Amino acid sequence: MIDVIMDITEAEQQEYLAYKSPQDFFCNLESGIREIERYSFEDYKRKAVLVCGGMIGFDKGLSEFLNSWNCKEKNLFLLSEVTAQYRRYTKERIKFPFICTPHLLAKEIFLIGMPIQVTEDMIKLSKEKAYVKEAILNMEGKYRGLGEGYAMAWSYYAYQYIIKLLEKLQPQKVVLWNEFYAFHHIFQGICIERQIPVEYIEFGCIPGTICIEAGGQQGESLVSVQYNDFQEKEVTSKEIAEAKKVLRYLKKTGMNRNPQPEIKLTKNMLISWKSGRKTILYLGQNDYESGMYPYSCKTEKFHSPVFQSTLEGLEYLNLLAVEQGWNLIFKPHPIIASLEYEEYNAIQDVDVVTEVNLNALIDEVDLVITILSQGAYVSLIRKKPVLMLGYTQLRGKQCTYEAFHKSEIKEKIQEALQYGYTRRQKRMFQKHTAQLLKYYLYDDGTPRDFQWGKSL
Repeated sequence: MIDVIMDITEAEQQEYLAYKSPQDFFCNLESGIREIERYSFEDYKRKAVLVCGGMIGFDKGLSEFLNSWNCKEKNLFLLSEVTAQYRRYTKERIKFPFICTPHLLAKEIFLIGMPIQVTEDMIKLSKEKAYVKEAILNMEGKYRGLGEGYAMAWSYYAYQYIIKLLEKLQPQKVVLWNEFYAFHHIFQGICIERQIPVEYIEFGCIPGTICIEAGGQQGESLVSVQYNDFQEKEVTSKEIAEAKKVLRYLKKTGMNRNPQPEIKLTKNMLISWKSGRKTILYLGQNDYESGMYPYSCKTEKFHSPVFQSTLEGLEYLNLLAVEQGWNLIFKPHPIIASLEYEEYNAIQDVDVVTEVNLNALIDEVDLVITILSQGAYVSLIRKKPVLMLGYTQLRGKQCTYEAFHKSEIKEKIQEALQYGYTRRQKRMFQKHTAQLLKYYLYDDGTPRDFQWGKSL
């Protein structure tokens, strides 16, 4: 489950094809632990900030951002969660110490249909550590067709690998790229147990930025949890004017966190769409990497108070759309589109679109609804009204409509379709953007006509 690019060598290609038996599974994971045992960490021990993630697999300027960060701090150490050709890229692009995970701990690498016999120690760990059990459930939910025992055995070795790395390096702090997927969920749990400070890094909610924060991401961020306090942070009229300039630039260029396909929505792509009706776009998030799965009390408190999944939200909105005579278009998260394609397309009266330009799609609709998708920011940049059903950094900022109880959703949709993107929402979004760029988001350093966000 990783894109293989053209300059991969034959030896690197073989890494993706090397697993023919459970013995190969165990050999790879055990080799990763042995590599840590052999590695000399003495020069970095108790000094390093350990940054963890598969960023080199989707670089987009991240390697230069990390290098710039290290030039300032002088103490970064990277756990590069990549494999094959991306190990080579890590060596070419990263200018500070790093180590790469074994192949089977790399981001988005997994084996379908290979059962793994679990041991008593594996079962015991999954029972004793709630975060290990949650990681197992997350893997089994996301990767359909995993062999029996695979997720439990994988989580056991992930735990052992992380323990060994932390014991050898003894970092002063750990920074995780995305806290929510299985490997980092285990990483976070171990760090909390061992009282190692944890921070989180991710693309910022405004394109062209990076976010580094403590506390948690999305609905767990201070911007969301302490939404009133953040909204009261001071910004000057000049800073708001600069934010307006950024928003105009983003709308004009269509700059996005991810490259967009050139394909634009056309009416012949839509089967259920009917002229003369209001059109709603529902944007899905990656449930498995946004704190949604497995759904828990924490999910309900910090992320999604109404729905337990993207699909559950879609089914409910479909009922309302049929009842009220609205067109409903659904764009699933790109990573999830192929995993749950059949479930999405089984719902009648909904047009599911995937490989289309998000900017152009938003321009064609009357209202955008989402639980957690950062596409909400794109929608506001493009001056489309947004209804939030979950908690993100937009919570309480008065630039979107909000429905955090199921009983409110129909009324809020009707209100949004009647009044659209209001002048007040526009002013509040400009203020929110100015606050984000002043207090929260770092300039990612990528070349453009002008820069925005905090300096490292």
